[in-house]
Amino acid sequence: MQKIVIFFIALCVAPHCLCAQQTNETLTTAIQRYLQRAAANGYHGSVLVAQGGQVLVEKGYGMADQAQNRLQTAQTVFSVGSITKQFTGAAVLKLWEQGKIRLDAPLSTYFPEAPADKAAITVHQLLTHTAGFPDALGDDYDNVDAPTFLQLAFKAPLENAPGTVYQYSNVGYSILGILVEKTSGMGYEPFLREHLWKPAGMEQTGYLLPQHRPDQLAVGYRDGEHWGTALDHPWLPDGPGWHLRANGGVLSTVGDMFRWYKALKNNTVLSKPATDLFFKPHTAEGPRGISFYGYGWVVQDMEGSRTIWHNGGNGVYNAFMGFDLAADRCIIVSSNTNNKISDDLAQQIQRIIVNGGQTLAEGTPQRFDGRYRLPSGATFEVKLDENDNLVTLMTDREPLLLLLSDGTETAAATEPVSKRTRLMLEGIQKGDYTLIAKYRDIPLEMALKRVKPFWEDMQAERGRIAKVEVLGTVARQKAGLMLTFVRVGFAQKPLYFMYVWRGEQIDDVREFPILDKTFAWQKDLEFYAANNDLRVILENPEKGTPTLRIRSPKGDVRAVQE
Repeated sequence: MQKIVIFFIALCVAPHCLCAQQTNETLTTAIQRYLQRAAANGYHGSVLVAQGGQVLVEKGYGMADQAQNRLQTAQTVFSVGSITKQFTGAAVLKLWEQGKIRLDAPLSTYFPEAPADKAAITVHQLLTHTAGFPDALGDDYDNVDAPTFLQLAFKAPLENAPGTVYQYSNVGYSILGILVEKTSGMGYEPFLREHLWKPAGMEQTGYLLPQHRPDQLAVGYRDGEHWGTALDHPWLPDGPGWHLRANGGVLSTVGDMFRWYKALKNNTVLSKPATDLFFKPHTAEGPRGISFYGYGWVVQDMEGSRTIWHNGGNGVYNAFMGFDLAADRCIIVSSNTNNKISDDLAQQIQRIIVNGGQTLAEGTPQRFDGRYRLPSGATFEVKLDENDNLVTLMTDREPLLLLLSDGTETAAATEPVSKRTRLMLEGIQKGDYTLIAKYRDIPLEMALKRVKPFWEDMQAERGRIAKVEVLGTVARQKAGLMLTFVRVGFAQKPLYFMYVWRGEQIDDVREFPILDKTFAWQKDLEFYAANNDLRVILENPEKGTPTLRIRSPKGDVRAVQE
């Protein structure tokens, strides 16, 4: 199950008084208005927002099943995806409370068959994604049983030395699920139901034990095509195979997930010492230390507010859950289509709360959407989305460098990175994977096994690579990164790639049908991108042409609507 990294704005808390009641009413109206707009633009899912013990919104939007014209409701059952991991973390902590699991114990304590390179991996390292296991070893719906899965995991080479590097791993959490079964003497789902979900009052949460009817579940759609529900795909008799079990795939409702939040907040299912370990920021997710991983939760401290969250999805459906215990605020969002991501909706709901219910003025998109021309003649598209973001879409080099630069670039720094990227991709074009193996810091054999099939599939779908064009490299000085943007000209249709470089190593790779840059709404007609300190201001002089002013540390540049 995927986990997508996002960063949330800390929220201020209104005092409990008549003023707070009025504020909550304002927020409810603003959030519902936003969600109705999102539904009109294709959002299908369910949402619960609560603050200060009061549920502000608990509602479904769009369709649960488009073919049957069945509406989403607050009771619609959805897959929580990788939010399942925190259930596994809670189960491990419950067994820790019972004295059946030691968090510092090595794998060999519970699995004597663990090979030498994995025998010393601890339960804590599995919980914090620092054990070194790969992300996945098979498809979610490959129905392997627990013994077969353990054999695969124990044979797989570790990607990092245990305890040295954070690397998100579904494999590690499936091993934890097997550990829950082995130490409790119960199946994974029965143990969670008996010790976690029932005490929390959660009757609709689980894999098979809730006995959901098909008409209770949201039907998933990928790129508009029917995918079905989790129960339409092959599972073992007692639940999903172990490529999915314990790391993803639990089914629930927004109401049940809110009951879980309250049970955690009130120490109903776990003692305070266990809950403190659950939410402790044990290990940094990246070198900047912006976010940390607890025992199945992401933990972020922002402006004095601790936000605890996780998300998940499988490329079809997706879900988000996040809360601030001190503010008693909880946001839960599901989506059963891949064109609307729950994280984006949750982030906009956060913004609405931060801004006291204020949103971008009605009619703004109609005035400012369109194509804009820079003084040089280069053009790019502007679109204001339902999340009040200003999104720029570009294919030309000049607007890309203007809108994505952080202003610290020098030719001496960027040109070698651009050249390195070009030579690497030209090698791939010729079937040579030597350089990408070098820059990914993996053996050539692994590059041929992992990277080569990706490019072969791309060329089978889009035609052979005719041209590689590096559009430019920009800096993220604060993060110590360089981002190189490339247009790969396949015979049928080009595709854009962003290579994220940390020194001479590739840190990440992303692909896009078209390059874009998003600016978050701040106030009035002003938008901001924190990652490169760039501000965009929309101007609409009376009887004049709409103008977009791009304000950077280097000065202002204006683009005029065509």
